[in-house]
Amino acid sequence: MSKIKNMTIFSTGTHLQAIKCIINGKKQWRWVAVGLEDESFINGKEINPVEYSKKQENLVEKFEIN
Repeated sequence: MSKIKNMTIFSTGTHLQAIKCIINGKKQWRWVAVGLEDESFINGKEINPVEYSKKQENLVEKFEIN
């Protein structure tokens, strides 16, 4: 496969992008989720994942059932 700049793939409900990073002092490539589709759940309850946040607890929005 030829070298592709900003390689992004789709994997059932998730868009993944290849990102070069340093883990434990070693350079490597990792897949990072950059977009989400379809339903997402935490403990069986539907949530809306947020792509980025300054706080971990703000990465999901829970749907209120009226």
